[in-house]
Amino acid sequence: MSLFLRALALVLGTLLLSGCVLSYHESAPRKTLRNGTLLKQTYYHAETTAEDGTKIRFTVYQPRMRTDHTTPLLIHAHGYGLSRMARPLSFYGTLLPPGEIALQAWHDGYFVISYDQRGHGSTGDSVGLIRPDKEADDVSRIIDWAVRNLPLATDNNDPVVGMLGESYGGAVQLLASTRDARIDAIVPITAWYNLDQALFPNGVPKTSWITFLGAIGYVFNPFHMDNGMSGELIGEMFGNNNPHLRKTLQNNSLSAHCGNGVWPKADALLMPGMRDVLFPYNQSVDIQRCFKMAGKDVRLVAIADGHLLPGSQWSTGTPVWEMQDEVSCGGKTLQTAALIRDWLDGKLRGDEKALARVPHFCLTGDELADARQQIGEWQELRPVHVGSGMSGQFELLLKPLDHVGNWLRPAHVPANWDKPHNGWIRPARVPLLAPKESTWVAGVPRIALTFSHTDRDDPVLYLRLAKWRPGSGSYTVLNQQVTPVHAKGPLEFELGGVSARIEPGEVLGLLVTGWNSQFRFAGSGSATDATVAGRIALPLVSAVPAPAQP
Repeated sequence: MSLFLRALALVLGTLLLSGCVLSYHESAPRKTLRNGTLLKQTYYHAETTAEDGTKIRFTVYQPRMRTDHTTPLLIHAHGYGLSRMARPLSFYGTLLPPGEIALQAWHDGYFVISYDQRGHGSTGDSVGLIRPDKEADDVSRIIDWAVRNLPLATDNNDPVVGMLGESYGGAVQLLASTRDARIDAIVPITAWYNLDQALFPNGVPKTSWITFLGAIGYVFNPFHMDNGMSGELIGEMFGNNNPHLRKTLQNNSLSAHCGNGVWPKADALLMPGMRDVLFPYNQSVDIQRCFKMAGKDVRLVAIADGHLLPGSQWSTGTPVWEMQDEVSCGGKTLQTAALIRDWLDGKLRGDEKALARVPHFCLTGDELADARQQIGEWQELRPVHVGSGMSGQFELLLKPLDHVGNWLRPAHVPANWDKPHNGWIRPARVPLLAPKESTWVAGVPRIALTFSHTDRDDPVLYLRLAKWRPGSGSYTVLNQQVTPVHAKGPLEFELGGVSARIEPGEVLGLLVTGWNSQFRFAGSGSATDATVAGRIALPLVSAVPAPAQP
């Protein structure tokens, strides 16, 4: 179904159902559970009570099945600002892939529960950004309810339970998996490992994302937002130093648990987005490391997009967040939804053939299935100077001029291709690599920097890896990833994870600017003045010809 038709169906369904009042039950209504010798395929609304008295509301999708059989449970967790899949004809059921996959699991014979997280939809309390003792423990209360009321499959008397969800709904899976061993397998899509580092990378606030998320929260959940936390976030964006907020963000993250020896107890299929600038690929690499240390089966299959910042990143489908229908691994095109279903069937139904079809590692790219992230040799960064906070601010207008300038330049890599260029209005540019053969940059680069000739106590610079072809067009930022840094140090840190092919005739380099749209209010102003030098280690993978498709 086309995106237009799906959106039309959603609008019509919403209008038709807008007058319906949801009826909640503390336990499953008996009349929906028995129909002769078969359980009827249906859905209904229910609720349970959390330890603090909060009512947790959810929708149960009951499959058609024999009354003397059992089946696994899949819990669907929604994203920030949204609400549960209350009906098949809904935002999740018709537009967002995690909801569509959950519905397909229902048709395939799973019990599915889609629930409202605290402060969202019909569930009470405030939006708390995944507090371990509230949002995470609410998952356990839902499992308790399901054990009492549904004929669930068991393994050694424990219910067989999986979870699925993106973003906010991915983060709650991570924390729930550290607190409830009954959860067997999870699929956290574009989730965070450390919320403090995600929102304040290297201590610099992602002002555009924080502003957008705050607006989403107050539009869709105006009476359930935690005004104290919102005020702290706003204050932090404008320079307040609030240790309480930063500590809260860390505690509401898997990183605080792994660091203290509290390990996840489920197996995990991680799906980061390579163009995701809110929770970049690096976050999932850290999640992967945590699950490996816990001895769990953890697999990582990256998708192309993820969270997309409105106004800065284009989307070919659903705005703000996007997951492609396909990924490319090892010369094969794999259906994303089928991968997730195979993972769930393998872990929750014991289907070994299905599980064998799920790669252990894949950065979406033809030759990179089951490759491992590699950190290359450290190489020198020749010094480059950034002389203005306006550098990078007008690239939308100036990049077309590159095409004009290239009419006068030969279309080949010049002998002095590695000469750096200082930045004022345009970005400073430090060439790094001009490969002789097709090469992938795939993984998390590391960089060590020193700064000199800074004109302020604490200027902020923005770093991006980019590629360009001399004599043809302009540069392309790899996966649109940008990393901020306070220009004081020396410092060593990670750049945003990338996956891109660099062809012969192209140059890979580092761009340095004093302004970036993701950090719109966090720059140093027009007086930025700093010289940058240091070293960089690139994760390089030599490309080999992909096997021919049959």
